[in-house]
Amino acid sequence: MNIFYDNTIFYIQKRGGVSRYFTEIIKRIADYGNVNVAALKRPNLIRSKLIRFNNIFIKARLAVLNYDIYHPTYYSNAVTKRKNTKVVVTVFDMIHELFSARFKELAEGIDIKKRSIFNADHIICISNATKRDLERIYGIKGDRISVVYLGVFLDGNKPSFEKFKKPVKPYILYIGKRHAYKNFNTLLDAFYRLKIEKNYDLLCYGGGYFSDMELSKFKKLGLENSVKYAQGPDELLNFCYQNASVFVLPSLYEGFGLPLLEAMANRCPVVASNAGSIPEVAQNAALLFSPENTDELCFCIDSMLRSSNLRNEYINKGSAIVRNFTWENTARQTYQVYEKVLNVR
Repeated sequence: MNIFYDNTIFYIQKRGGVSRYFTEIIKRIADYGNVNVAALKRPNLIRSKLIRFNNIFIKARLAVLNYDIYHPTYYSNAVTKRKNTKVVVTVFDMIHELFSARFKELAEGIDIKKRSIFNADHIICISNATKRDLERIYGIKGDRISVVYLGVFLDGNKPSFEKFKKPVKPYILYIGKRHAYKNFNTLLDAFYRLKIEKNYDLLCYGGGYFSDMELSKFKKLGLENSVKYAQGPDELLNFCYQNASVFVLPSLYEGFGLPLLEAMANRCPVVASNAGSIPEVAQNAALLFSPENTDELCFCIDSMLRSSNLRNEYINKGSAIVRNFTWENTARQTYQVYEKVLNVR
């Protein structure tokens, strides 16, 4: 099987869930088929011209070379119906469609995403929740969709306390961007209401350093010395999970929620919203709350911080569940989708 992956997502982000997903499946699917990945040196162009330039390159390569499967790494104008090549598109969430009326910045890119979806011969969704939303919003028939869960590293490199300095204060951990549907302000509000800043910090990992508006808000709340920021390689992220008192995922919606699994793999107790795919992925291994109910979030965080028995209970539940989610399973099931699309099974 001759499989082509373009390089679109690697132009869009240096680190992130989507680039991690393709990196992990590509290196494993190479054991099953003849894998080709688009290689184009990044030209010195502004981003909009860069993407157009890359799309031209991808279309030209597809026109000249013969591939059985084309699996784009993100939605783009290069994703078109092809005569002799089957197109498989992965849909990670329906956040833009569900929340663009509430958060205007999410409206960008919906048209390209929609065209990519309708030009696909088959669609992979990373959760049943995303599949249901896709069927409902775009009317895609279920036989065109396969659900393949993401994976997580179970036995990665565990950092030593000598390599990274252990935090002085215990902390509540938050991962990723803090805008729009990520619902970070609800967590910040809960942290403020709990009045625990003397004993705990709120550590935000990744997602870009705090904006002036955020810094001003922290100061207004009297939290300027208690809300901290960190970023770095995966081993530092693992270190942050391993030493957190609790990890909180407050999102209004997630198509999967990979940080849930990362926390569980690093034996970190989880508090998460009950929105989107989160209950499907977390199962019984996270303390869940309604995403816009700050009182519920306060209760969940306070319960975890007060009871070591409760933390250990959820740590053990997470350690059991997370072993069902491996990148090997993701790659194998993805290749099985390719076989199904090509009718070779």
